[in-house]
Amino acid sequence: MKLKKTIIGLSFAALFLLGGCSKQEKKATSALTKTQVVQKAKSSFKSGQVIQSVTLGTDTSNQVALANTTFGGKTTVYHITNQTTSKGKTSSTEEWVNLNNVYINGQDTWYKADLEKLTGHNYADLTDAIMNNHMITNPSDKLVSAYKMKKSKKDGVYTYTLTAKSTDQALMKKAAAPIFDTTAQSTNQAKIFSQIKKLGKYQSMNVKAVIKGNKLSTFNVFVNMKLGKLMHVKVGQSYGNFGSHDFLRVPDSTTNAKDLPTTNTKKK
Repeated sequence: MKLKKTIIGLSFAALFLLGGCSKQEKKATSALTKTQVVQKAKSSFKSGQVIQSVTLGTDTSNQVALANTTFGGKTTVYHITNQTTSKGKTSSTEEWVNLNNVYINGQDTWYKADLEKLTGHNYADLTDAIMNNHMITNPSDKLVSAYKMKKSKKDGVYTYTLTAKSTDQALMKKAAAPIFDTTAQSTNQAKIFSQIKKLGKYQSMNVKAVIKGNKLSTFNVFVNMKLGKLMHVKVGQSYGNFGSHDFLRVPDSTTNAKDLPTTNTKKK
């Protein structure tokens, strides 16, 4: 009888251990293929942060226009810190952009204006460049083919890194265009960027996407160009902090803004 109980006890113990192994097997995740990782990277996002930049330089000096943007909300809004650096001096402005207006921080007073009249681009351009970025949501077959993948594993979670280098003219132009089109901080700057976009020689592009825990973690693209014999141009777009600003909204204190004063150049 004791022997029978012992056998039954061992049988239950064996079943328990097997059950535990089975659960562990279910929890264990297998590595994704490159095709699967690319699909994960395509996933849409409601909010995040992106830094867009245009750098013009020679061997001795650089000029940089940079827009550091957080985005999100039920109807997407953009909180932008613009910076322009030239000859060692940096100036910055703070803006909020919604479907109707751009709100500009004038130190003690907020002003509102029409985004397109102020910068040369509108809300739809901004949304296409940031929220509907084709490099992320709908990468071309050429870009997907160029991707090389590395993976690592920590605490049971895989991190995948996709990198690509390309000299394909169409790919580079398509990647650079929305950055040129939406980083300008004035209509004059927009005209200059438009000329660079048309006249510059596109040389190379670097793309990097990091997928962690089956979600896109960061995404970067940089396009290198030459303008004339001496000037080099670099345009870039760097994403991160996805999902961190889902409830972003323009502050009430900002929407109670005055109209931005305009200079009347008409003569009587």
